[in-house]
Amino acid sequence: MRTVQQLTLAEANLMLDAAQKAAEEQGVPEVLCVSDAGGYPIALRRLDGGKVTSVEIAINKAFTAAGHRKPTHFYKNAVPGEEAFGIMTQHLGKFTIFVGGWPIELDGEVVGGIAASGGNGEQDIACCKAGIDALMAHLGKTPDYSKWET
Repeated sequence: MRTVQQLTLAEANLMLDAAQKAAEEQGVPEVLCVSDAGGYPIALRRLDGGKVTSVEIAINKAFTAAGHRKPTHFYKNAVPGEEAFGIMTQHLGKFTIFVGGWPIELDGEVVGGIAASGGNGEQDIACCKAGIDALMAHLGKTPDYSKWET
């Protein structure tokens, strides 16, 4: 039997508050999502002006980041002729290969995913990192992005 850590709704909202602040500072009407370790949404927030089309995208980015345990921008090998081509057709098309989904790691274990949709890649990542930074500060930990930097 294993004991696992799970994000709470309060922690998800803490992350969304920080991600929303980052989005507002950038002037981007993002849709933000925090998922559990299985990739299913805990909390979703569509900022004023956020695109209706970004809702499913944010959910799917969080699903992919949590479920596959790495940021969505790591799928550069999902283009024709590369080894992961077609991966985006898996899981009923929920598997997302573009920027803006990030796994939430705690003590070396993925406990969820955070995603932003509505800005460019740099803006979306900034929102994800703001959310993770807020959670880690709340838990008295330091985030480590080094293995995901490209």
